[in-house]
Amino acid sequence: MKKVAILPNLEKDKQFAITKRLVNYLLYKNCEPMLTKKIAEMSNLELYGKDEEQIYQNADFLISLGGDGTLLGVGRRSAKYGKPILGINLGHLGFLTAEEKDYAECAIDRVLEGDCYIEKRMMLEASIFAEPKRIEGLLALNDVCITRGFSSKILEFNIFVNMEYVDTLRADGVIICTPTGSTAYNLSAGGPILKTDAEIIAITPICPHTLTSRPIIVSAEDKITVEVFSRANEDFIVSTDGQCSMSLKRRNVVQVKKSPYFTTIMKTNQVSFYDVLREKLGK
Repeated sequence: MKKVAILPNLEKDKQFAITKRLVNYLLYKNCEPMLTKKIAEMSNLELYGKDEEQIYQNADFLISLGGDGTLLGVGRRSAKYGKPILGINLGHLGFLTAEEKDYAECAIDRVLEGDCYIEKRMMLEASIFAEPKRIEGLLALNDVCITRGFSSKILEFNIFVNMEYVDTLRADGVIICTPTGSTAYNLSAGGPILKTDAEIIAITPICPHTLTSRPIIVSAEDKITVEVFSRANEDFIVSTDGQCSMSLKRRNVVQVKKSPYFTTIMKTNQVSFYDVLREKLGK
């Protein structure tokens, strides 16, 4: 019996109509549905409630029910367990959630039959050296962003790749992104679009003070170090995937490298990256 976790976005499945529909379908297919205890209580499906750690350890696969943002969160939490994710889209066409809600049962059937293909998406891992503490193991599927907080002052960065000095930037921030994240904030900031299976990382300044500060592409095997300088009473933000963030002050060092973990995505719909890209760009 397959164990299948359903992880819905509360804002996009407000009455849990799709969650309940998929629970019933999984039971019909002789599978064991799994929900977090919070979701199980809110949807009156307490029988299927599990601790979150149990879900990520024991599920055969995960169903992310929402949009790309939902899948980003599921991807970070599930990465160290290597669990594959089926993204069911409840909004507009996404780069990650390719399966439409009206065809969710068909997608589940194909996954159960092994009729799907697997994409392993590269992730980043960030470490922050903020005296006197050190924070390590921050995972990102899309990007690691360093941005000014509520201050109107721009930040100054020294950028190093493999401890070799690259440049000093004065800008509103800097985005370090994977190919998956290249079509997110990076694209809005004028960064390059990277094919999802490329083993590279983009470094894109946000509103740089000089026009000569341009995006840089480096190998996925390179380690990127950013020395951040801010005034004593002004903060700046380090965020991963735009969902997890922390506020820091003064001089700090942020190191970013390729993570040993991947986000594993299952797809049954053969929509190519370029087809989705054209639609997203309004072509």
